[in-house]
Amino acid sequence: MPSGVANQFIPILLLFATLGVRAQSKIHYLNNEPVLEISTDSAQIIVGNPYPNNEKYRFSLSEPLNYTLYVNGKAQKAGPAIPSCQRERGEIHLSFPGNSQTTLHLQLNIAELQRYGYKVHPRIRLEKEIAAASRDHLLVISWIITISLLACFAAYNLYTWFQLHDRVNLWYLVVQVGAMIFITSFKHFTTQLLPFSSYQLRVMPDGTVYMYNLNSFFLHIGCMIIFTGLIQLTRSYLRTKELLPVYDKVLRWVLIGYIIFEIIPCIVTISGWFYMDNYTLVYDDFFICILSLSILITSIVAYKKRIRAAGAFMVANTLPIVFATGLAVFFIIHSAPNYSNNSSLLPEIAIISQIVTFTIVLVSRIRTIHEELDAKGYEIARLETDIAQSRHHHWLLERENEQISLAIQAEKDKNEQLQLKLDSNNRELVSNSLYIHQKNKLLDDLKKQLHDIDELYPAIKSIKTSLREHKFLDAEWEKFRLHFEQVHPGFFEKLKAKHPNLTNNELRLYAYFHINLSTKEIAALLNIEAASVRQAKARLNKKLKTNE
Repeated sequence: MPSGVANQFIPILLLFATLGVRAQSKIHYLNNEPVLEISTDSAQIIVGNPYPNNEKYRFSLSEPLNYTLYVNGKAQKAGPAIPSCQRERGEIHLSFPGNSQTTLHLQLNIAELQRYGYKVHPRIRLEKEIAAASRDHLLVISWIITISLLACFAAYNLYTWFQLHDRVNLWYLVVQVGAMIFITSFKHFTTQLLPFSSYQLRVMPDGTVYMYNLNSFFLHIGCMIIFTGLIQLTRSYLRTKELLPVYDKVLRWVLIGYIIFEIIPCIVTISGWFYMDNYTLVYDDFFICILSLSILITSIVAYKKRIRAAGAFMVANTLPIVFATGLAVFFIIHSAPNYSNNSSLLPEIAIISQIVTFTIVLVSRIRTIHEELDAKGYEIARLETDIAQSRHHHWLLERENEQISLAIQAEKDKNEQLQLKLDSNNRELVSNSLYIHQKNKLLDDLKKQLHDIDELYPAIKSIKTSLREHKFLDAEWEKFRLHFEQVHPGFFEKLKAKHPNLTNNELRLYAYFHINLSTKEIAALLNIEAASVRQAKARLNKKLKTNE
């Protein structure tokens, strides 16, 4: 028997020496103490109590087997298949009367183990009730203290998260919930809180029996939740996604790999498909060491890069990670994969150290949040000042816009008046043009009359010649031009500058077109045919396009 196992049985060996056990099974000696080993699936054990008082003991087997114990003809069943509210299923409480012998008949149920084909040699363990109760009391006290501390800090973090909505508090809450599940399963309280049977057994070639039950399952789940929370807490606290993207990817993929590597054996083993946990447990512990190292390295890098509050986070992580790594190494060396050693205080120490050290992180985080809030307060005050200035500037702009609107309206009224004046002048131009037209018509009539009396009165020929030369018309045109310039200042100068090769007749024709006179009206004014006006207009348009 390994020395570690022998140390477990020292109180029991002393018990055997006190009671004086006889059995039909083989008895051999270890460290000069008798150990009762069962080599068959049944045994008869005679226990003698030489003392006058009744002695209370707990009967159990060294392997997690289902069995039936007959005491004075009364059968009591125990083992992992028997649902009960016991913390350790497989224990039977016995009372041996004083100065008497008690015969125990043990019947093992090994049918579910026969498929492995290995022999099992369990040992009977009898532990005095007072010693077992003292051990259980210590376990319960340590569990209650740890759970109470975790619950208090979890409630505080939940309240803080509701107030601040800070992911750091949320992930720290996840860590504490995982720690509650882990410590409850590590101390084998899960089967006591969930009194139903769900387990798997595996026999090894050396006869050792491994059991995977609800304690084992939730132990892995709690550990997975803890490290999920720790990794996410590290990413949120140090803002690795923005500040340390490479390390953020490492943390994320290591966590994903760990969850996959952790959850698959748990489901496969607890479901009964295959006892996979036996092959992966040691690697799970190595994975935990890698996770712890990744968190620690990221914290150190963040501290070197002077990321805000990274120093406090690195200091707070160091001690819990050391204990978590130590616990993983402890399982690798001593306990994996039987989950039977639950007396170690390493989980409690790791959890309490994590609570104490992370208090520093939370204080630093709160200080950082207060600084950020103060900075935001200053920013808000500055923004409020800017807003007030912007509002005043907006008010000034509104007043200016009102003045501009009034000026625009005034200018619009003025333009309307000018437009009315322009329309009036254009009407006057049209009237003047019509007046000229009437005079031209009168002159035309005079020309006809003069033609009739031309030969009778030779002196009138000079008058006729003057009329042909349009002297009167030219005088009227100059009047029209002066009046037109008053209505349209600089019109002829601009037109002449743009088209310097235009003749006076073409300038006159363009002016008539500009005031929208019809072809007939222009023909009357110029005393020419309408067809001649159209031809002149075509030549003028062609000339204007050519100059452009």
